[in-house]
Amino acid sequence: MSHPYEITTESVKVAPPAIVSLLHMGGMTPADWVTVLTLLYLALQIGLLLPRYLKRIRNYLEERRRES
Repeated sequence: MSHPYEITTESVKVAPPAIVSLLHMGGMTPADWVTVLTLLYLALQIGLLLPRYLKRIRNYLEERRRES
């Protein structure tokens, strides 16, 4: 029963060095990949937050129009 758990645990332990090695062989240094992943993370965060803020702005403007 613990066999799949052990395989998963060992896979997780090996994954980071394996990923770095594969990416380095792809022609980009780890610093380049960190930059790319950071930009991707920022784009995702902006994409998730922008609709929320637009909704808040619309609600604010609607309430302001009702009060006038």
